[in-house]
Amino acid sequence: MPLKFVFGPSGSGKSYQLYHQIIEESMAHPERSYIVLVPEQFTMQTQKDLVMLHPRKGIMNIDVLSFGRLAYRVFEETGGGLLPVLDDEGKNLILRKIAGDYERELKVLRGNIRKLGYISEIKSVLSEFVQYDIGEEEIRRVMEETGEGSRLYYKLRDIGILYRGFTDYLEEKYITKEELLDVLSRLVKESDMLKNATVALDGFTGFTPVQDRLLGELMTHCREVLVTVTMDEREDPWRYTHPYQLFALSKQMVTSLTRIAGERKVTVEEPLFLYDPVPWRFRENQELAFLERNLFRSRRTVWEKETKAVRIHRARNPREEAFAAAGEIRSLVRRGKLRYREIGVITSSMETYGDYLEEAFASYGIPVFMDHKRSILLNPFIEYLRSILNMAEQNFTYESVFRFLRTDLAGFTCEETDQLENYVIGLGIRGYKRWQEKWVRRLKGMGEEELEALNHLRVLFVEKVDGLMYVLRQRRKTVRDITMGLYEFMVREELQLRLKKQEEEFQAAGELALAKEYAQVYRILIQLFEKFVELLGDEPVALEEYGQLLDAGLEEARVGVIPPGLDQVVAGDMERTRLKDMKALFFIGANDVHLPGPLMRTGLLSERDREVFVRERLALAPGGKEQAYIQKFYLYMNLTKPSERLEIYYSKVSQDGKSLRPAYLIQEFKKLYPGLKVQDEEEQGIKEKELTAGTGMDWLIRGLQGEGAGMDPAWQELYTWYQKDPVWKKEADRMVEAGSYHCPQDGLTRRTAERLYGEGFRDSITRMEQFSSCAYAHFMSYGLDLKERQEYEFAAVDLGNLCHSALEIYSGKVEKDGQGWTSVSRETQRQYIDESVEEAAAGYGNSILYSSARNESLILRIRRMLERTVWALTRQLKAGDFRPAAYEQRFEGGKIDRVDLCREDDKIYVKVLDYKTGLKAFDPGALYYGLQLQLMVYMRAAVSREEKRHPECQVIPAGVFYYRIWDPLIDRKKGTGPEELEEAFLKELRPDGIVNLTEDALAHLDRTSTGESLAVPVKYNKDGSLSKTSRVVSDGDFRAMMDYAGEKVRENHRRILDGETGPNPYRRGQESSCDYCRYRHICGFDPKIPGYGYRELGKMSREEAVARMRAFQEQGRQREEKRQGEE
Repeated sequence: MPLKFVFGPSGSGKSYQLYHQIIEESMAHPERSYIVLVPEQFTMQTQKDLVMLHPRKGIMNIDVLSFGRLAYRVFEETGGGLLPVLDDEGKNLILRKIAGDYERELKVLRGNIRKLGYISEIKSVLSEFVQYDIGEEEIRRVMEETGEGSRLYYKLRDIGILYRGFTDYLEEKYITKEELLDVLSRLVKESDMLKNATVALDGFTGFTPVQDRLLGELMTHCREVLVTVTMDEREDPWRYTHPYQLFALSKQMVTSLTRIAGERKVTVEEPLFLYDPVPWRFRENQELAFLERNLFRSRRTVWEKETKAVRIHRARNPREEAFAAAGEIRSLVRRGKLRYREIGVITSSMETYGDYLEEAFASYGIPVFMDHKRSILLNPFIEYLRSILNMAEQNFTYESVFRFLRTDLAGFTCEETDQLENYVIGLGIRGYKRWQEKWVRRLKGMGEEELEALNHLRVLFVEKVDGLMYVLRQRRKTVRDITMGLYEFMVREELQLRLKKQEEEFQAAGELALAKEYAQVYRILIQLFEKFVELLGDEPVALEEYGQLLDAGLEEARVGVIPPGLDQVVAGDMERTRLKDMKALFFIGANDVHLPGPLMRTGLLSERDREVFVRERLALAPGGKEQAYIQKFYLYMNLTKPSERLEIYYSKVSQDGKSLRPAYLIQEFKKLYPGLKVQDEEEQGIKEKELTAGTGMDWLIRGLQGEGAGMDPAWQELYTWYQKDPVWKKEADRMVEAGSYHCPQDGLTRRTAERLYGEGFRDSITRMEQFSSCAYAHFMSYGLDLKERQEYEFAAVDLGNLCHSALEIYSGKVEKDGQGWTSVSRETQRQYIDESVEEAAAGYGNSILYSSARNESLILRIRRMLERTVWALTRQLKAGDFRPAAYEQRFEGGKIDRVDLCREDDKIYVKVLDYKTGLKAFDPGALYYGLQLQLMVYMRAAVSREEKRHPECQVIPAGVFYYRIWDPLIDRKKGTGPEELEEAFLKELRPDGIVNLTEDALAHLDRTSTGESLAVPVKYNKDGSLSKTSRVVSDGDFRAMMDYAGEKVRENHRRILDGETGPNPYRRGQESSCDYCRYRHICGFDPKIPGYGYRELGKMSREEAVARMRAFQEQGRQREEKRQGEE
């Protein structure tokens, strides 16, 4: 019953010696049992090692087991441990239920209990408590120590409630994996297999208290217990003082096992020391032997010779790290120096580097085994089931329905799903009832056949889910009911067959890891369903809670992938991955964000909480400080794995561009190897890089872009290779074409433009302004007739449209009444406003304003805005002599909101008013550039109309104005009376535009000739003259602007028919036509590409703009006189 240690540093051959001893003894004593205990993830590799070392290539009386597998083996033999073992998924399920039952009693944990992942945090703490013998009594001790005033007190109180509820629920029903070893400890003495067995433990860095108890029983009842320990000969293995040293884990393991042996009167034999001057692994590489002896040691020497076996690489970012390492690996294998199976890749963070490594190895065609278990939460099959539960829970909201349909397992094509989505978004289809009813409303431009096709898809969808929905929508349902409903749905949909087909497709494509995942995922889910029914079957449950239970179970489920080949690179993380017989190791991610990284614990129990347990002499899992040294130990173990070469990589910046610093490890190596130079991967040229046809394409593109050495001889040689290769020539030519891409200058031919637009197309002002803004946007809108997806929502533009519509209805009522704006009584005005808003809301956007309480509240806001608008417009009309003569007056170029007239003898003054809900000021500069033609074109049309109606009168344009429909907020200062308040409102609501200083136009617009006008943008000086800020121009200037606007429309018409379609957006200061363009994501405009660029439009004053328009008018007059003279 002796205990024996095998001591030696990394690479000394501890495992080799142990296995040889076990093999020799097993051959000499075939009647005896030999058990090799290793960590769970090492069992397969250890079995392989023993078989390869055994002369007969067989290990009949040697078992390679983990602690868990040993327990099951003993249970089978003794008949003990009859209670089923609860795994992590089961624990999560029960804890989820217990948390729901006791939620009201919880103080601290209640707020987070329903968050995804929080149950796993609680499970981890409870598992840790069980492993380290922390029971209710110990928890109570710590609570008494902290006192009721601390947060930890209430946190532990909550944990204690869940702990008791959990253990009560499990009592006489199940045991947990942590309790498994306790049960095994009680059964060791009854096991004949163990009584005469030699037990060897290899690959462990430490044991928990529960494992220590089991080892005590093994020492007492087994023939012999052998333990390998990684230890430096300069250390005293029998003396453990503190955890802050490199070999602290090993020393703690030795001292605890020695103490247990002493307590149980077990002999500790003389250890086997493997302290050779040069460890066996490094017998042919002094440089790596030096590394093993000096890494992380306080007393160390310096490597004076040239460094060949150790190299450090600096890459731009994590992705480039992965590609640089993959290129170097392929180079080593291509040159015949190594086999893939002799190369290992260790990363400081599989979360950061896992995907990049897979991508890099795939690009270089390197076979690889990624040693990590995949979560199945985001597998499409799992997402399919989670989404259907979410759809029922959310009552078929848009998001939940299309989460389900987009899983690609619902049986609808992408095009069909897009069509459904457009309809649902456009008409606001929400709720299962709306999906069950026949759809009769159409989107704008939709035909009857299209609606019928959508209804056919709707019926297919409802028939697919209707059976399951019947179960899920029941008021009273149990876990069993929902689980059976889901299972029957899966059978109806033949999901198992579809997953098998998907697995075979991945297998055929060489995607072995994905094939393995799809092979396991259905079984994992069925096992989880079985646990649901077994553990919680008749428990009543709400749909939301069932979804949380499912997520809690799936969160723990992982897909383990067995290495699919023999000759392949193994890639994994520092703690999990077992590397054997490696000649080269590539360490990826030597940056301080990962080494040491966030070692301080941020889970349910903080570092400060754990310190309280330490003060009470209660051991828990290592904290942050201890973890720093444990991390160093794992680094030491990994970095001393290779026998020939070690390559270390780190990044300059993270993947999102943030600067990164190298880890302390890099400085450590520079101290050990002063001559070690860091190789910057960005400085490597084509000749130094390992290229494949795929990765070489990146270098081809870089040369085309002029990066690095550009098109140097090496690049030309690469290009020549692509040109000679029949497979890649087409792709290379495509890249060259893309590299020399310029903005296409060819527009439409005149004949094409005439056929596309029609020669006599209508010159709508919106169209002309859009063409002036960008010809390509005009082409997309009016040529290709591209439309944005219709959405059933009430946006800012809808608010403006509705106010506009309500004001139009109000104007019609006033006109029909015959009283006029200024004569309507206050009561009648309110009545008309209410009726106008109701009528506008009822007929707007498929009744969207009545689709939600929020939208209905907007009706009140619109009513307030209309009241304020009608009041202000009425006051402005009363200030002058103009009266409304036409509303929504249509003409060839558009529709004028309101035309006001004032008649004086044989003169008719015309005023044009356009309603806006946004901020828009009249800008003569924008008019000059063709961006703001509206008001002047409207005035031309209104003047022309009046001249035709009254040829005997002189028609005079008085002014053009924008009126903003809004309800401004006014700062009501102390002492402000009603009149001052009204004046403040009128100032805010004063129209913006420009006034024609001809005849008596200004006097008719506002009879007040002092101070600041409240009806037009005019202000008088004290001497009666107009101030400089007044928006006025002479009659000649006003008519020049009108003529210019008309000529600009004709010019744009000609240019459209000439086929102009180029992307030529303007930029005017901080503003550009791309800012709110609907087509900015599809036009391809990029100022970096030759030929693309903004039209820079300078800012100009009103005087400068008017002067340019007058000059343009004069040039036109001269051209006309010249033409007439030639005739």
